[in-house]
Amino acid sequence: MKIAMIGIKGLPATWGGMERIVEAMSIELVKRGHEVTVYCRPYYVPDRRKEYEGVKLAYTPTINSKHLDVAVSSFTSIAHCLFQDFDIVHIHSIPPAIFTGIPRLFGKKTIVQVHGLGWTDVTWGPVVRWLMKAFEYPAVYWSNAIATVSDPAVEYFEKTYGVDVKYVTSTTEFHEPRPPDKMKKLGLERNGYFLFVARLTPQKGLQYLLEAFKKVKTDKKLVIAGDVDSGDALAEYVKDLKAMADDRTEFLGWVYGDLLDELYTNAFAFVLPSETEGLSVSLIEAINFGCGVIVSDIPENLDAIQDYGFSFKSTDVDDLARVMQDLVDHPELVEAKRDRGREYVRNRYGIGAVVDELEKVYKEMLGKG
Repeated sequence: MKIAMIGIKGLPATWGGMERIVEAMSIELVKRGHEVTVYCRPYYVPDRRKEYEGVKLAYTPTINSKHLDVAVSSFTSIAHCLFQDFDIVHIHSIPPAIFTGIPRLFGKKTIVQVHGLGWTDVTWGPVVRWLMKAFEYPAVYWSNAIATVSDPAVEYFEKTYGVDVKYVTSTTEFHEPRPPDKMKKLGLERNGYFLFVARLTPQKGLQYLLEAFKKVKTDKKLVIAGDVDSGDALAEYVKDLKAMADDRTEFLGWVYGDLLDELYTNAFAFVLPSETEGLSVSLIEAINFGCGVIVSDIPENLDAIQDYGFSFKSTDVDDLARVMQDLVDHPELVEAKRDRGREYVRNRYGIGAVVDELEKVYKEMLGKG
């Protein structure tokens, strides 16, 4: 099959959960003999390479701004793919789905994979959130198939729209645990810190974590691995976060590769206080690395961790502080769950099982199922 992937920033993945998901999917599909082209935004892949790990890369124009980037890059990518011989056009996330019907007019099968409900994202204003909700209609009714990454999202779309929804969950390349090395230069030791890994946006809930951590009596640190784009409208929000933090908190900015693997492996616990999620790749990576995990009790997070982590009441600073303090005072609770989740996440979110399901959906769309 010849497959186009549209809706992410590009490859190789640096920052961005969806980028890591599509990278893992695309490389595995190529290994299985398919031809995959990922549409990229030029600012994300400055060297403009033509190929990555066997995956073809195509570039179309965009406008690198918060409100125009997705719309422009999606439209130009869709326009370009119309004149290529793709069998499948795989659109990632809801906003690009407004263009879903166009490839179908040109005889191409389209699938929209929903990685999160954008209209629940408080980062956006009311008009944009209304549009994201409205764009669910073309995603559902103009595509050949719609897929989501979590069981709660499947339930939402089936109840709301009365359609069959495919479950094609998030995946990533699972790495092996790494002993502390590069992190020592940052003054970090094994079990000496709580870890947060995400883009610094309000819906990720870092503001609640910073306030809660101030209430925790411990000499452990809080390590923040994440940032926003240069010139992003959220820069003021990030400035406020840093002003809110106490002197035990360290902001590392974007972290990738070996250092990030070390941070996961050696953290006392990973904390995800998000208000909304699709399925956090950082969360399943943390479980894979044997982290204790603490998550807000939204359905998507609870579905992801099952009984392999700890939860608190979403947006409740005092409850988060209580859970963190309890684990500091009783580290054996963390140790009891550290390694139990690795087999679970590799079975449920491993690349082999996920791409098996994705191939099945593709073949059904092409009448080969």
